Amino acid sequence: MKPFFFGPSASQLYGVYHPAIGSHLKTEGFVLCYPFGQEYMRAHRAFRQIAVQLSKNGFHTLRFDYRGTGDSAENLEDMSASDWLGDIGTAVEELKSMTGLKKISLIGLRMGALLANTISNQRDDIERLVVWDPIISGSAYEEELYSELNKENVEAWNFIDEEKMLHFNGFALTPTLRESLKKLDMLDVKTKVDSVLQVVSTENVYFSRLRQCFQKEISKYQYSYSESPSDWNYVDDFGGILLPQPVIKTIVEWVTEKTAL
Repeated sequence: MKPFFFGPSASQLYGVYHPAIGSHLKTEGFVLCYPFGQEYMRAHRAFRQIAVQLSKNGFHTLRFDYRGTGDSAENLEDMSASDWLGDIGTAVEELKSMTGLKKISLIGLRMGALLANTISNQRDDIERLVVWDPIISGSAYEEELYSELNKENVEAWNFIDEEKMLHFNGFALTPTLRESLKKLDMLDVKTKVDSVLQVVSTENVYFSRLRQCFQKEISKYQYSYSESPSDWNYVDDFGGILLPQPVIKTIVEWVTEKTAL
């Protein structure tokens, strides 16, 4: 495991590289795309475990922080969805440069899945895609947050201020970021990737719509329901959402089994 900074000197990204190990090294690498805000913090252990397991199975793997988040440069208030899409592209190029690989695949959770799906349709070098509990659109994400804001006994730090900043669980979404996310919709994009895993830890109407869309468009598509805690806005009492082993097992097995075919 190698922590490092990469990208342009004025806006460097923080990443952690997990080199492929073992006797059967793969010709495909993986970039992991985090969710946003508190969800990033709650997904950190799970992403680390996925990266470690992929590394042990012979895959070069890179997980990283978008600009304005984590340990990467710049301020969150200045970011838009296009900036974060560019960061995924930078991470893809970095992993290719470090390893000499030509085939890179993406694993995204929640907002990271929305971003990963979007960038995979803008590039020709994305091999496979895993979308885990995906936010299918920026509009759906905002609807979800508004729904949480309107619940009884909602925490006092969840609100919209006079500058239309949406504060949720200690993070603020600027109007610019929110409007840019609304331009992203997984149902409206024709995917270039022909091998996709959609893994969900609960089932809802949004996931069903995406499933129907993917089934029509993608030749090697798999839908997997792996039950685990699924409320990404609030941690369950036992911390199951922090390390959902059924989902991690599903993702790693799909990646390795599909490679073996």
